[in-house]
Amino acid sequence: MILGLWAQTEAEARRHDVAPRDRRLAFVGLARHPPSPPDEVESPDASAEVVVVDGGGAVDLSPLRAWLAEADGPYAVMHGSQATLHALQPDSRAPADPWAPQHRGDTEIAARLLAAAAGDARAELDLPQTVARTLNHQIAGETRGRREPASDVQGQTAAAASVLVPVMQALTPLLRRAQLTRVYALEMKLVPAVVAMERTGFGIDAVAFEKIAAGWARERRQDPPADRLPRLDKLLSTYAHWPRDFARRGRIHCQLHPLAAESGRFSCTDPNLQQVPGQHTAPGLRACFVPAPGHVLIVADYAQIELRVAAHLAPCAALRAVFAAGRDPHRTTAATITGRPESEITDRERKLAKAVNFGFLFGMGAKRFASYARNSYGVEVNDVEARRAREAFLDTYPGIAAWHRRVGALGRGAAVTVRTALGRRKRFAAGAFSFNSALNIPVQGTAAEGFKHAMVQLNARLGALQGRGVLVVHDEYIAEVPQAHADAGRALVQSVMAAAMGEIVTSVPIVVEAEIKRHWS
Repeated sequence: MILGLWAQTEAEARRHDVAPRDRRLAFVGLARHPPSPPDEVESPDASAEVVVVDGGGAVDLSPLRAWLAEADGPYAVMHGSQATLHALQPDSRAPADPWAPQHRGDTEIAARLLAAAAGDARAELDLPQTVARTLNHQIAGETRGRREPASDVQGQTAAAASVLVPVMQALTPLLRRAQLTRVYALEMKLVPAVVAMERTGFGIDAVAFEKIAAGWARERRQDPPADRLPRLDKLLSTYAHWPRDFARRGRIHCQLHPLAAESGRFSCTDPNLQQVPGQHTAPGLRACFVPAPGHVLIVADYAQIELRVAAHLAPCAALRAVFAAGRDPHRTTAATITGRPESEITDRERKLAKAVNFGFLFGMGAKRFASYARNSYGVEVNDVEARRAREAFLDTYPGIAAWHRRVGALGRGAAVTVRTALGRRKRFAAGAFSFNSALNIPVQGTAAEGFKHAMVQLNARLGALQGRGVLVVHDEYIAEVPQAHADAGRALVQSVMAAAMGEIVTSVPIVVEAEIKRHWS
């Protein structure tokens, strides 16, 4: 059976400042469609058996959830399955893994992947706009920003549910033609893991957080140095209100956006926990993020993942050999720059080489590199030294130099498309080519795909240790496990992350560094 599934939340909960997990469910629409040939697009006006149930408490939705979650249950098509799963969870504050249909499709995810592939990543793709773009058809408008009589909302719910299957039927062959089916499948598997992480939240010591924020306010009142003012104002305006606005029952919950970036990397809002400042900027702030009582945090990160992915994609035999031998690529680059053996490289020279590797990997010019090295690594170089460093980098890794030349040649003509390992696409229109982005997006996107693959597996396997994921920050995964399972949790996270990335980045060894911690730092 194929179902269109639409969860209609109340109009007042459509405001942008209300997280999906907190929106109140008004109605659930189910449109039952008879089986049809895979590539036959059903007319949006075709008859479907539509049922609308009251989701606001008048009807118990647990039988519906149980039926849909059965292994042999129906294929349920949604638009925005992340928000839908939140809406259908009985307790919006529950940290347990959310209900999810075993077989599901998502017209929003499919449409977003296709829009990015066509060079239209910023397109507005709510359901009415997706229907218009896909089927050249209009459905009843949503209730955003105004109150509607219940009968009108019921009608809109029915209309939305009935059109989902035709839209999915139209998008599916487009995904195949664009070679996006593997990426789409990964993003669909990821949704329950993201919803579970959003519901779980991250433990917070609100009292300690507020003391730190009060210290910023005191310093701001005491006439601090002029160069300190912008940082204090930023800290106060961005972070000081978080315990009040976002913490509840000892945990702080954010919204994660798996498709916000063209590369496929996560973004985060309400609040942006990915941008919590470190010790240098806000001493002690990250230490306010803690595990539940009796638990510890597992903080794991991929080591030099962008260099490893670039060695795989370029391909670069020299850089692959460095990783295969377990050597340090920064010392290798420093040895070329200085003309001395890797064993004799100083810490300062290694730091410069680190700036060189990460700066020039994505095509940075020598002029910009001087400020990048100073601001990011505290290393001063002049223009001559910057040019020599760039030459040394390209001499050390000739496969990377050849990759740069190939990508640079792409921008001399018509529209250009670059791809990640799984086929995620970024299209540059003629005359709008960006050399740096054309290098960066396939590397960061491939790393994101390996990371998402790991998230899917960890969401399924951490439960055996009574653990759960609490946050992702770029290439870092943070989990929470009982103290008794700390060592097993660290080993599990480390092995799963390495193996999952290794299934996608196959030509270099993947290294994951994982630590057991009492707080985030």
